[in-house]
Amino acid sequence: MVVGLLDTVKGRVIVTENMLSIRSTFTNRDLLFSEIKGYKVGVEAQYIYILPNTHDKKRIKISTYVGKTDELIRWLSANFVDLRVENNAKEEREILDNYEYGRCEGERIEKLKNAKLTAKALNWAGGLVCAWTLFLAEPYEYAILASILVPLLSVLAAIFFRGLIKIDEKKGSAYPSVFLGILMPSCGLFLRALLDFNIYDYSNIWLPAASIALGLATIAIMATKEISFKKPQEFFTVLFLVLFFFGYSYGAVVTTNCYYDESIPQNHQAEIINKRISSGKTTTYYLELAPWADQIESNEVSVSEEFYDRIETGDSVNIYLKDGVYEIPWLMVTE
Repeated sequence: MVVGLLDTVKGRVIVTENMLSIRSTFTNRDLLFSEIKGYKVGVEAQYIYILPNTHDKKRIKISTYVGKTDELIRWLSANFVDLRVENNAKEEREILDNYEYGRCEGERIEKLKNAKLTAKALNWAGGLVCAWTLFLAEPYEYAILASILVPLLSVLAAIFFRGLIKIDEKKGSAYPSVFLGILMPSCGLFLRALLDFNIYDYSNIWLPAASIALGLATIAIMATKEISFKKPQEFFTVLFLVLFFFGYSYGAVVTTNCYYDESIPQNHQAEIINKRISSGKTTTYYLELAPWADQIESNEVSVSEEFYDRIETGDSVNIYLKDGVYEIPWLMVTE
C-alpha cells in the first residue's frame, strides 16, 4: 500500500523530443526513440509494454491505470510499430505459405477461414453450455453431457486442423484458439460436481481423473504443436493446461459416477450439529452431521437451499450411501 501511494505521487511517464521515460518508486528507465522496437498492450490489458531493439536495454512497463492512457496508446500507434499487429501479419503469412494447410494459397485462406469459424462456434458453445450448466442445468443429463462433449470437440478440432487451431489463447495471434471452448464447460462441469454430489470416499477418483487430464493435455500439445518446451513460460502453460483438464476430468468422473448410479443405497441416520452458508460467486449450504455408520468424526455435506431452510440443528436426517458407477461411494441426504 505504501509503495502504491508513493507511486501515485512520484510515478511519471515522460515523453521528450527523442526519449520515452518512466519514473516510479523503484524503477527509473529511459529509451531513446531510436532504441524502441515497438509496443504492445498486454493480454490482460493492464500494462503497456515498450520493447527495445537491443538486448542490452530493458523494456518499459506502463500501467494502464495511469492518466491519459488512451492518449499515450494513440501516440505510440502513430510513432511505433504495434508488435501484436506485426506478429499477427507474420503468423498469417506463415500460415498462407505452409503447404500443410493446402496446395495453393486459395486453399490455405479457405482453411484458415474455416478454422476461425470452427473455433468461434466452439468458444460460443463453451460459454453457453457453461451458463446452462451452472444457472439452469435442466434437463440435467443433457447439460452434463454437453459440458463433457464441447471440450472433447474442441480438442478434436485442434487435431483435425493439424495445429491451425490452438489451445492456448494469445492476443493478437493469427491462429484461432478454442481456449474458451475447453475452459468454460470444464468450469461448469467441475462446479456442478462440487455442488451437486457429496462424495463419501475420494480414493477412486484421483487415478481416472489424473489419467484423463494427462491424456487430453498430451494429445492437445502434440496436435497443436504450440509447445516447444524451449521457453520457461511454456512449462507454466503446460501446468495450467493440465490443471484445467483435471477440473474437466474430475467433473466428468464425479457427475457420471453419481448420476448414472443404479446401485441399491444403504440407509443411515445422523443428527445435524451445525449449519452454515458459504457465499461467493455461488452460495452453498452446508450441514454438519454427527458421526454415523463407521465414522469417528463429524463431516459436512452440501444440500439445496430449500432443504437447508426446512431443517434445524438437532434434527435427524436420512443418509443414503450408494456405491457409484466407478466404485466411488457417494451419499444423498434427505429428511
